[in-house]
Amino acid sequence: MSSDPILDAVETAVVAHFGHTPQRASVSFLGVDPIEILRFEPIPGERAYLSLGMSRHPMTSATESVQSTDGPRAELMLHLLDPTDEYADVWRKVALLAASPAVEGVVYTDGMTVEVGEPLAPGSACVGIIVVESPLAPIAAGTDREVRVLQAIPATSTELAWARVRGSAALRERWAERGTDLLDLARRPVALD
Repeated sequence: MSSDPILDAVETAVVAHFGHTPQRASVSFLGVDPIEILRFEPIPGERAYLSLGMSRHPMTSATESVQSTDGPRAELMLHLLDPTDEYADVWRKVALLAASPAVEGVVYTDGMTVEVGEPLAPGSACVGIIVVESPLAPIAAGTDREVRVLQAIPATSTELAWARVRGSAALRERWAERGTDLLDLARRPVALD
């Protein structure tokens, strides 16, 4: 546990949700508080990577001159199929995404598209994410603070471009129509014609 009551509340809630103690890694970015990544195994062969540290401060847009005191607080979760730990290093991309609010003034919202600029893992066609609400309920982190866990769904460059034109809800509908396995980083892009 950390010495931050907000992060402690988040960790307690996610450990209770998954029902076991996670593996953890930590990374520091220049001028930013450390970001930890908690790795859970919801069922054998699946991995859930959850950031811990992004919610330390409210997200504030880069266009604001003063950091928000009541902005949204959130953490990111990336859920993958990975029975052989082929994508074990993907935690670094999750940490990079989780540092973006503090480093670049990104405010993550439901339906947002985010391009990383390189594959999320070697051999994957997914180069970014669609941000959506996760199945985890908002976490009470004090009397007036709530932390949402946002899910990062991997997407290919063509899917991200398509979503920017037609909306991420339309992309999610297309994924559902085609039976796309969103936990599979090795998947091919969904047909968008």
